[in-house]
Amino acid sequence: MNADHYENVALLRGLLLRLARSDWRKLTKWSIKASEVRLLLVLKENSLLGESQRMTVSDISKILQVTSPTVTQMINNLIKNDYVIRTIHPTDRRIAEITLSQKGDKIAQEASEMFTKMFEGLIDFLGKEQSDQLIHLMDQSIVYFEQVDIEKL
Repeated sequence: MNADHYENVALLRGLLLRLARSDWRKLTKWSIKASEVRLLLVLKENSLLGESQRMTVSDISKILQVTSPTVTQMINNLIKNDYVIRTIHPTDRRIAEITLSQKGDKIAQEASEMFTKMFEGLIDFLGKEQSDQLIHLMDQSIVYFEQVDIEKL
């Protein structure tokens, strides 16, 4: 590996670590955790896509890529604060369905608008050409990481 290649590897690793550690994803102006806001957004986006307004813990777990017990903890806290409603599936009592309450829907809408403004700000900051380039490079990076076989590294 030549010196320039090694330097780029080190720079990219450092930048990705900085992005992962940055607090932008943890920002919340509500009295709930950022992870709980993301859960509310999942429920909101699901309903906007014309899907059933009800989601199961398993559905949410898959989307957020966290375990079902983690989702259950978040849901219990959100229920306690009247942000979501848990109901029993009409034909299978083993399945709990989760929906947004009016209060939860309001926070999800505000959070969606906040994230839209944040990314609009990033695009304005970078400009069209660099934004297009960032989008393309991030997309290509995701394709690479989805294909990489860590067993062969």
